[in-house]
Amino acid sequence: MSHFATYECKVSNLDFIKAGLQEMGLSFKENTTIKDWYGQARHSKLAVVSEDGRLLPLGWVENQETKTLELQADWFKVPFSEKDFTNRISQHHSKYQVFQACQENRWDYNMSDLTMNENGEFELVATQFN
Repeated sequence: MSHFATYECKVSNLDFIKAGLQEMGLSFKENTTIKDWYGQARHSKLAVVSEDGRLLPLGWVENQETKTLELQADWFKVPFSEKDFTNRISQHHSKYQVFQACQENRWDYNMSDLTMNENGEFELVATQFN
């Protein structure tokens, strides 16, 4: 059955989500309305736009009680799986969190040294001189 539902996707920084979407070949639209199969509307702080320019019923909304970002989607109208999307965007988000932590702690790193191991995890070597 097609409808909006909230899905777990541990992300907190809209800028990191935007960068991750772009790396995945997707784009985004901010502060817009997304609609499910039945035309039900939800306001989204950040909605996903497909490679062919279609606004998807997939976006992050702010939970008014907790002030956290929640992913809402109608996967019936989305051209990829929930598991694949949430895993990939979470992974990209985490990568940018690591980059930010390196910068805040004055660690040197080169983005070209970022690799992916056999488990599909990003690895980065960072150095700090005393």
